[in-house]
Amino acid sequence: MRKLTEAFTLVELLVAVSILILLTLTVARLFDAASSATTTGNRHMDADAEARPVLDRFAIDIAQMIKRSDIDYFFKSPANPQVSSGSVPGNDQLAFFSQVAGYYPSTGTQSPVSLVAYRINSDSTSQAYNKAERLGKGLLWNGVSAASAPVVFLPLQISSTWPASTNSMPDPQNDYEIVGPAVFRFEYYYLLKNGSFSTAPWDTSAGHSSINGFQDVSAIIVAIASIDKKSSELISSTQLSALAVNMSDYTTTMQPGDLLGQWQAAIDANAITPAIPRVALSAIRVYERYFYLP
Repeated sequence: MRKLTEAFTLVELLVAVSILILLTLTVARLFDAASSATTTGNRHMDADAEARPVLDRFAIDIAQMIKRSDIDYFFKSPANPQVSSGSVPGNDQLAFFSQVAGYYPSTGTQSPVSLVAYRINSDSTSQAYNKAERLGKGLLWNGVSAASAPVVFLPLQISSTWPASTNSMPDPQNDYEIVGPAVFRFEYYYLLKNGSFSTAPWDTSAGHSSINGFQDVSAIIVAIASIDKKSSELISSTQLSALAVNMSDYTTTMQPGDLLGQWQAAIDANAITPAIPRVALSAIRVYERYFYLP
């Protein structure tokens, strides 16, 4: 009598192998998803780390801003709208006097007041192209020598005395420093004391038509866009500039949050040629912060 031997059939083996393959693929996908989420999270944290110093430095400068009716300011206004034009993004720029430390050349020591300016460099031949820059030019309240520049009083204007502080082109005296190497878009507008948002730093409903020491402004609202360093290496300067052009300027028809919403929509649309790689596009972050004037 022949003895029967128990064994798996070919069908059972095929089923077992199929289940093993499915389990392996499922686990691999889970690891891949976790890895992608971790990578994206790290990129977002890197972009946050790039943006934070710019916003923190701006907060210090604005908190110490000198608010007087007899000095000049260079800010966005109806006469100076600072909007996108052709292929040039509408990055905003500002310049003002602030009681923060700077350095003046006569002694090399700290000054009691500085001319402060912020901009996104638009000089395509510069290493700072598409990067946020800050100017902190040390001044004195009164000039102690021909080499020590004092604060200028009206009718003298910042734009005529220090032209580099009010444009985005080459800086012959190298007064600017890169403060946000990953920040490529800069926009701001105003919250007035009457509760309205405005592109003019004064209250027209009160009959005012000049900045007059920021008498009507409660806060300056700043919006910036930043990308982490690794992702920026996948994007050319031309692509980044084209994306910045597609990111809307602020208008008074916008409600709170609309500006960042339109910026994110422009990022998601990726309507530039050649298109930015999605892996780099997903790393771009947008921020908005209110800076209340003391």
